[in-house]
Amino acid sequence: MRASVGVVWRRKKLLLLPGITVAVVGGAAALVVWTEVLLGGSLALGVAGLVVLSFLAVFGTSALLVAAADALRGRPVGIRASYGRVAGRARPIAGWAPIGLIQVLAAVLLVGMAWVLGSYLVVPALVLDGVRVREAMRRSREVYRRDRAEFTRGSTWLALPFLLTFLPSVVLFVLGLTATDRALGALLMAAAALCLGAGTTVTAGLSGVFRARLYLESKGVAAADPVSPGLHVSPVE
Repeated sequence: MRASVGVVWRRKKLLLLPGITVAVVGGAAALVVWTEVLLGGSLALGVAGLVVLSFLAVFGTSALLVAAADALRGRPVGIRASYGRVAGRARPIAGWAPIGLIQVLAAVLLVGMAWVLGSYLVVPALVLDGVRVREAMRRSREVYRRDRAEFTRGSTWLALPFLLTFLPSVVLFVLGLTATDRALGALLMAAAALCLGAGTTVTAGLSGVFRARLYLESKGVAAADPVSPGLHVSPVE
């Protein structure tokens, strides 16, 4: 946790990438909901919308992981360059998006958590090493079985910014929804969205660094940024 915070603190661009993803996915989600309401509800459209949202989320996460890996290796972090490199992996990302969506639903229902954690490093393998989905899942499960305690502990602590902003966001949203003054209600709901978005952005940024670090460590690869004494540079790098 402290290592991830240190990297994000020194490379604040790592918060811009998840911020863009939160804004894009939030806007797309609003468009999907508006379309569903306009058309009176459509199961096919709803499922398609969820898959598109999942793709956008995984694509944004992939760009963050590329940038985080660069930061961990002491390389410059470029926003445009990160998106450009991820664009070449759009096909495997699209292949993973429906599976990732199912995982999110499983996590919300509090089932299949071992499967979710076991796939924690699938996206890093997809975008950092260019492997296929099946191979990425195999690598992720292998690392999870070896470092299960660190996976669980790290993912729990990294969710803290989101958890700290979730309840205030709900309170602000309810107050805005029930406010008699429309202008005040709109401001309160906007504040709720900003609060939740900030928490989600920080959590995503820290999680990106943590996942990239875990994956690099699993390969014996690492970086010039001294975030962990266990990281070292392999002969391949």
